[in-house]
Amino acid sequence: MTTIPGYEVMGPAGFGAAGAVLAVRDERGEPWVATIVPEDERIERIRRLAELRHAHLPEIHQMVKLTGGRVAVVMELVVGPALATLVNSRSSLGAGEVVTVWRAAADALAALHGRGLVHGDVSPANILIGPGGRPVLIDVIGHGGAERGHTGYVPPELDDGPATAPADVWSLGRTLAWASGDDPAVLSAVGSALADDPRDRPTARDFATWAFLLGRGAPVELPSAPTLAGAQLRAASAPTVLAPHRRVTTRVVAVAGVAVLVAAAVMALASPVAGARDASAPPTPRGLEGWSTLTEASAAEVVGQLLERRDQALADRDAAALDGVYVTGVADRTRDEDLIREMVATDLVFEGYGTAIEQLSAVARSRGTFTARLEVRQLAHRRILGGEIVEIPAQRAHCVDVDLTEDGPGWRIAEVRTCRTP
Repeated sequence: MTTIPGYEVMGPAGFGAAGAVLAVRDERGEPWVATIVPEDERIERIRRLAELRHAHLPEIHQMVKLTGGRVAVVMELVVGPALATLVNSRSSLGAGEVVTVWRAAADALAALHGRGLVHGDVSPANILIGPGGRPVLIDVIGHGGAERGHTGYVPPELDDGPATAPADVWSLGRTLAWASGDDPAVLSAVGSALADDPRDRPTARDFATWAFLLGRGAPVELPSAPTLAGAQLRAASAPTVLAPHRRVTTRVVAVAGVAVLVAAAVMALASPVAGARDASAPPTPRGLEGWSTLTEASAAEVVGQLLERRDQALADRDAAALDGVYVTGVADRTRDEDLIREMVATDLVFEGYGTAIEQLSAVARSRGTFTARLEVRQLAHRRILGGEIVEIPAQRAHCVDVDLTEDGPGWRIAEVRTCRTP
């Protein structure tokens, strides 16, 4: 049995990328966990980790030198189920719970990346839900090159390369999507974090703020202890619990509804479309009366004005201004209203963001309705949160279908959804 000076080894507590994890107790009886690692290049990484004090990373308490060129790394004991076990016990997480995990894990990654460290194995197995529903990103010591992460959570570029900060972001995006049951709203909000090209992904710091797209966070609900125990047994005997439901393409995840209207209010919608009139003008093109005269050209003008109005409403954090954008009571409007409330509550500000319409075609039309298929591109903008300015790069063009409805004196948006491909 391994001995660690100053600690009593109680037995095995699990297994991580760096090897066996031991349950230990210090001389005051306080519980910890310890991992034994060789005294190699990882020691510098561990020293940098020990300098971190982050609510969503386990605290490294002490490094104890052992015989044989080994070191015991004593860390905080986080009591709680892994995200993989939790989801296996009760199906998918709700949107508010996803927000809670998202913010915590992305902020933890940002802290690591800020120290020049990458995690290398972000997955549902390596996020614990601790006391009080606190998500904690574990297994931070590193792999020493032995592993590249859990199957299903390794981005394409790691087939022939080392772990990177953009790879960590991709893995977290895939983890969040899986935990939600690949909910379309979550896929939309995660957006370009799942881009195949690492250069198109946000930083972890930026990605943490994108969680606002889903609204407010909610406590992560834990089922009963017997239910969790049964789920843990199933997880141990069925590794596929860690595999995603399906591979998600960049096209699908980057856009989807307006909490999507080209959504990502936080990820950036739109500057004025070429040819659009002053946003104060009514959204019905001059000289057009009724549905029959709404052509593709005039529809582009209408949609351009509606997007511009929405952009301005978000920039001004003015929910009432959405009256000029959406039909009353539609889901996309409700999501934007929730987003504006969140922006006001957190003092989040958008500057200079916008959406460009690159292409528009008619999908269907009937009396009083018109469905337009758009290729839209989110433009670069700045986001200010808590005094910190974050530059958001322009995104690739994506396809959405927009249902327009004649509503009083003009046209309004009834629904926005991701294009369905044959």
